[in-house]
Amino acid sequence: MHRPLAISDILARGPLGRLGNAVVLLGEVDSTNSYLRRSADDLPDGTIVAAEYQTAGRGRLGRVWRSPRGSSILLSVLLLEPADSPIHKLATTLAALAACEAIREAAGIDAAVRWPNDVAVRGRKVAGVLAESTSVSPARESVNGEGAARGLIIGVGINCLQQSGHFPAELAPTATSLEIESAAAVDRARVAGALVGRLDRRIAGLAAGGAAGLLDEWRAACDDVGTRVELCCDGAVFRGTIVDIADNADLIVQLEDGGRRHFAAATSSRHW
Repeated sequence: MHRPLAISDILARGPLGRLGNAVVLLGEVDSTNSYLRRSADDLPDGTIVAAEYQTAGRGRLGRVWRSPRGSSILLSVLLLEPADSPIHKLATTLAALAACEAIREAAGIDAAVRWPNDVAVRGRKVAGVLAESTSVSPARESVNGEGAARGLIIGVGINCLQQSGHFPAELAPTATSLEIESAAAVDRARVAGALVGRLDRRIAGLAAGGAAGLLDEWRAACDDVGTRVELCCDGAVFRGTIVDIADNADLIVQLEDGGRRHFAAATSSRHW
């Protein structure tokens, strides 16, 4: 049995700039995002929650995230930001980039971001991001003191130690793990520390005014352009070829039946 993550794993790089003001390690929880949503009024900015197992792990649009106990990084962070802070719109982008960087650093594997919120290795999903906004008490101030705060929860799940038989039949063709993709043993603790460090650095960079180039970095790390895609939007199915990602992060698709259409992540679901 693989050992549970420890605080020393999560904070392997020592004190961080924004994250780590509190660290909560759970053996089991419904989901780390849900935990932070329930507890946002009682926890400090920069709180990190990690779990060994989720009984009700969630992805976008209510999708289920399944992971055997002790096999993955299941981690969420809480930020207290003004409602108009750019990080609310860019959280998924920066977290996906941080996950790619952590995978490369800790496991030596090149990963690519996949619109709108996933990370892939050789075309298979290895990680996902779920960013959610939540209200907090009006008495709580944002971390920079600029008025009332809104809670931002950024959850990241990375498949680390799964073997092919761990994935349900419906996910087996499209899912993978670092252990499957790596020629060497994967150190889950090292991946966790790298992820937290990269997230912290990305958050600090955005706060310092680094929003302008973030989407360009995301595009450079994305291998979607030129690939075929099937999307559900407004109750209909659309098929076509991805031609670009817009400045507002919409996916631009040349449709099979002619014309181009923009698809927003908030209202569109992509088939793997």
